[in-house]
Amino acid sequence: MSVEPRGSGAVLVVDDDEALSELISTALGEAGYEVRVARSVAEASALLSEREFDVALLDMHLPDGTGADVLRRLVDDGALTETIVLTGSRDIESAIEVMKLGASDYLVKPTPLSELEMVVAQARERHRLRAENLALRVRLERHEPHSAIVSEDPALLQVIASLAQVGPSDLPVLVQGESGTGKELVARAVHDSSARKSGPFVAINCAAVPDNLLESELFGYERGAFTGAAVRKLGLFEVADRGTLFLDEIGDISAAVQAKLLRVLETKEFFRLGSTRAIRSDVRIVAATNKDLAEMMSSGGFREDLYYRINGVTLRLPPLRDRPADVLPLALHFMRSHGIKRGLSPKALEVLKAYRWPGNVRELQMVIRRAAVLATGELIEPRDLPLQPVKTPASTGETFPDGLSLAQVEDRYIRHVLGQCKGHRARAAARLGISVKTLYNKIGPERPREKDE
Repeated sequence: MSVEPRGSGAVLVVDDDEALSELISTALGEAGYEVRVARSVAEASALLSEREFDVALLDMHLPDGTGADVLRRLVDDGALTETIVLTGSRDIESAIEVMKLGASDYLVKPTPLSELEMVVAQARERHRLRAENLALRVRLERHEPHSAIVSEDPALLQVIASLAQVGPSDLPVLVQGESGTGKELVARAVHDSSARKSGPFVAINCAAVPDNLLESELFGYERGAFTGAAVRKLGLFEVADRGTLFLDEIGDISAAVQAKLLRVLETKEFFRLGSTRAIRSDVRIVAATNKDLAEMMSSGGFREDLYYRINGVTLRLPPLRDRPADVLPLALHFMRSHGIKRGLSPKALEVLKAYRWPGNVRELQMVIRRAAVLATGELIEPRDLPLQPVKTPASTGETFPDGLSLAQVEDRYIRHVLGQCKGHRARAAARLGISVKTLYNKIGPERPREKDE
């Protein structure tokens, strides 16, 4: 099966004059174009069913119709193909009529090859600009404000420092961390430090898109592919060509989409829904998840081959509760970015630092914004902070004798939660609001290994 090229450009020559079409094909091929030749409307239609072309050269007179028939097919398909009409001197008026249907230019036979190459190059450039503008409109519709990474935490600063090496490498990157820790900011930083920074950065939250729609979001669809598909839709792999595609919460995609995603990463080819034409796209993948993919692989929830395709480099983001030094600078950053003129009282800052932040940085941002609305004085006070109550060991019914250190209380509570989860470490970590790795570190080598299932 042929693949839509992405570089020199693909040209379709539709002319029943065998000598002329071969001459044009040879000249454009030497100029670096991928050229296919059709000598009838039927042959042209068959080729258009297999692939897309950047430019089409259409003869007006064909054995089974005219170049206008091929042009109508392109218009009906919603193709971005730039069309050039090849016509004799007596058919200029009809060529102009065809241009009203959508043809961009015409050439009168015989045409010097140098002029033909120049016109084709101009058409190819117009196609590129139209494709980029269409992709840009899609990206603007999905645009989210980009903020800088704010941190004074040594662990996160180490991640930021590693971006200087990770960014230019073009390796796929897997960002791991709880929801709200800033995984998309890190993904954008990877893109901005890469050779692709002038290309698009396109993000999708896989967990926020219903499974039956995720495939069409990623790969697009043709008009009429299903009920309601009134126009062709570009998929995000196509929109992100020559840039970075950020797949947030990749651990939430279904087995069926995992298989199709793996194929794209292996072959760099994909199909729009309802199409048999393979499209090639050059994207760098940055994926993110708040789940333990290793645990999911062991239970069959995530493909091992896909995991190794997306895990060229792993960046782990610590939760905000493990970064108390970041609470104040982040709070001040959000106050500045949202134009909040109030300050933070010392007692309010103590409350913020003591809070566990189950929603991480995203929760802190919303708390600051709501507090600015609720506060009545010049300073935000503890009473203005709409914090959700955090469950404590006492609220579970677990009792603790006097005289225990904080570490001992934590250890007992972890044992309690593990008992409730029947020793399943992944479930216990999720209930505790920590990663499995953090749970392993807190369990320590001296504790007997609990079962996973």
